[in-house]
Amino acid sequence: MAGDIANPRLWTGADLWTAPVGTALPTNLDAAMTTVPAWKAVGLLSEDGASESRDEDTNDFYAWGGRLIRTTRSKHKRSIKVTCLEDNLVVFGLTNPGSTVATADGVNTRTVKVPKSEKRSFVLEMVDGDIDRRRHIPTGEVTEVGEVTLSESDLQAFELTITIYPGADDSLYVDYDNDPQGAVA
Repeated sequence: MAGDIANPRLWTGADLWTAPVGTALPTNLDAAMTTVPAWKAVGLLSEDGASESRDEDTNDFYAWGGRLIRTTRSKHKRSIKVTCLEDNLVVFGLTNPGSTVATADGVNTRTVKVPKSEKRSFVLEMVDGDIDRRRHIPTGEVTEVGEVTLSESDLQAFELTITIYPGADDSLYVDYDNDPQGAVA
């Protein structure tokens, strides 16, 4: 039987970080994200983890007799969805870009405005035992915020959909990891 039981990944921990577009990453995987002060932790994520989705248009072309001869692809879109469990200033900024917070005499005032488009960089940092992976999204944007429940029986959570924008070379993101199963011989 072919296969290697060391290959499957179960990401037992994760953090989401955000910074302005163009912010450098820490120099290596051993360096904490906090070594670059511009990177801000989003906070606790739900146990559902992160989900990546793809969307694109395809067009099939057939020869006489119904034989498929070619497929074209266009309008490729990639996004990542996470659920944030903390109501902190980073999450507030992601869910309400362009809004403001002020503090005076121990009272915080959050003025929520119509969201403005705000592209950011993101890093999804995941752990599986001794394996660390950083997925760096150089340019993305929170394009959807799920319904937020305010009640005494449900935890308040912020479901964010981050749309990933391709770079000039069509790259969407880069994964950095120390996974020996992924090393090139």
